[in-house]
Amino acid sequence: MASFMSEFERIIKTGEINSDTLSQILSLDEDQQQAMIERLAPAPDNVAYDILSFLMNTMGPTHPLRPRLYQLTMDRAHINFKFSMILINHTNPDHPGPITHLIKHILSKETDKALLKEIFRAAGRLGMEFLVDDLAEFVFYDDSELRREAVTAMERIGTNKALHRLEKIAQTDKCDSDILDALTFLKGKEKTRPASQPREKAKPSQLPQLSRQSKPAKSAPPCQPPEDPNVRLLVSPIIEDRLKAFDYFGDKGPEVAHALHDNLENQTPDLLENLLRLVARTIPQESLGDLLTLTEEKDLKNSVRFFLYTALSHYPEFESTAPIVKAVTDPAVFVSIAAIRALDRHCSDYIIAEIRKKIESGTKVGETVATTILDTCAPRLIEGLMASDTFSYISSNYLESSAPVRTIDTWISILEKRKQTATAKKFARIRDKRTQIDRPVIVVIHQSAPYLDLFSSLIHGCGFCARTFFGPQEAFEFILSEKPLAIITDFFIRQMRVNDLAREIRELYPADQVPLMVSSLQQHLDKSNLSSMLQTCGINGFWEFPPKPGRIKSLAGGNSQDLLGKDLITPAQNTQNDC
Repeated sequence: MASFMSEFERIIKTGEINSDTLSQILSLDEDQQQAMIERLAPAPDNVAYDILSFLMNTMGPTHPLRPRLYQLTMDRAHINFKFSMILINHTNPDHPGPITHLIKHILSKETDKALLKEIFRAAGRLGMEFLVDDLAEFVFYDDSELRREAVTAMERIGTNKALHRLEKIAQTDKCDSDILDALTFLKGKEKTRPASQPREKAKPSQLPQLSRQSKPAKSAPPCQPPEDPNVRLLVSPIIEDRLKAFDYFGDKGPEVAHALHDNLENQTPDLLENLLRLVARTIPQESLGDLLTLTEEKDLKNSVRFFLYTALSHYPEFESTAPIVKAVTDPAVFVSIAAIRALDRHCSDYIIAEIRKKIESGTKVGETVATTILDTCAPRLIEGLMASDTFSYISSNYLESSAPVRTIDTWISILEKRKQTATAKKFARIRDKRTQIDRPVIVVIHQSAPYLDLFSSLIHGCGFCARTFFGPQEAFEFILSEKPLAIITDFFIRQMRVNDLAREIRELYPADQVPLMVSSLQQHLDKSNLSSMLQTCGINGFWEFPPKPGRIKSLAGGNSQDLLGKDLITPAQNTQNDC
C-alpha cells in the first residue's frame, strides 16, 4: 500500500502516467481506493484528466469503483468542460441520463471550437439523438466549420428526428450543399428501409431564424413585468396577491418550470427569487437545466443565490453540485448555509476534497467554513471531512466550547454510526451539561432548512434556545406545552398563510406576551398595506432576512421599535385579531 501510494502521488505531481501503477487501482480494497480518491480529487486538471481517462477506459462497467470515478469526472466536467468527453465516451447514448443537462448546457455556453467539434463528432459517432435540437442551432451560426460539423453529426445520427430537422432547415436561407447532401443520403437510406420498419412521424418544432457570428454575450434586459397574470402576482406590491400566486402554483410543477425558463433573464425585482422558491416546493425535473445555467451566472444577487441553492437541496437527484462549492466561503452567511445544504444532499469525493482544501488552508475563512458546516448539521459533509485532522481539531474545540446542542447531537450521531462509542459518550456529557443551562426559547417555523439553520445559529449566538419546526402542526404541539419567548416565521409556510398561523397563536397568547415576527426575503412591498395586514392579524412586526442580531436580542426586552425593524413604524394591536 505504501509503495503504491508513493508512486501514485508521484504520478499526480509529475503528470507522467505509469500504466502499471494505475492498473493496480482496479484491485485495491475499499480503504485503499478511498485513499487513492482523496489524492485524485484535488489533482490538477491536466493530470486528473489523463488518470480518469485511463481508468474509465480500463475498468469494466460493473467495476465497484466505476460509479465514484464517473461522479468525480462529472463534478470535474461542470468546472472544466473538457472532462465531458470522458463522460460522453462512457455513457449509453440511448440512456444518457445524468449527462443530458450537462452536455446541453455546455453547447449553450462553450466557445472553444475544438471542444465543440469533438462533442459534435462524438454525438454523430454514438448516435446521440437527444442532442439533435442543440446541433441544429449551430447550423444558424455563421461559423462555417461548426455548421459543417453540426450537419455531419445530424447526418450520422440519422434518426427520424435528425432527418425532420434537416428538412426544416432546408426550407430556410441556411440551406446549402452540405444540408442537401445529408438529406439525399438519409432519404436514400429511408428508401432501403424494410416496409416493416416505417419511419415514425417526428414532432414538429420551431428553429430560430438567426444568423450570428458566434454565441453572443447575454445583455441584461431591462426590468419588465411577466406576461402571465399569475406570474405577475408574484411581484405585486400587495402581499395578499403574492400569497395568492403561491397558492396557485403550489402544486403546478410544469407551470413553475415554464415560468422560470421564460423569466431567467427578467430583472423584475423579486421575480426570480419567488420562482425559485416555488421550484423548491414543486421540484420540477424540467427545471434542472435552468438551475444549472443559474449556477454558472456571475453577479447574481444574494437573495437569488439563496433560493437557487435551497431549490437544489430539495432535489433527490442532481448530476453535480460542483459549480456551487465556492459558495461555502461566501461572506453572506445565509448564502453559505444554503450552499452547504445543497452540497450535503449531493455530496461526492470532489466536493469533500475541495472543501477540505479550504478548511486546511490555515486561514480564518477555513475555520469559519468548518464551524458553519457543523452548525448547518450537514452529516454527509461532516463524516467525509472527519478524515482531516484540521477539521477534527477545529470541530472538537468548537463543540467543547460554544456549539449549539443540535450541533453536538449531529456529531454524536455520526460517532455512534462509526462505532466510536467512547468519544460519543464524552460529547454526550458535554451536551447534557449544556442543556441544563436555562435559556428562553424562541420558536422558528419554516419549510426551508437553510432558513431554520441560520436562525438557529443567530438565536444561539444571542443567548437564547432555538426550537425549529418545518411545519405549523409540530410547532403548535410544542407551543401548547411550553410558552416561548417569541415566534418567528415567514409569510407562507407549508400550505398555511401567516395570517392563519397568527390567528391560531393569538388564541393561545396575546401579542404583548409572545411576539410573532415575520422575517422574509419578500421585498418591494407596499408598506402601508403590509403594516395594515400585520396589525389586523396581531403580528408584531416585519424583519428583513436575515435580521441583525440586535433584532433578536430585542425580543427579551420587548422594545416595540426594535421588534418592528426599519420598514414599519406602528406596533401590532394586542386586543383585536380580525383575520
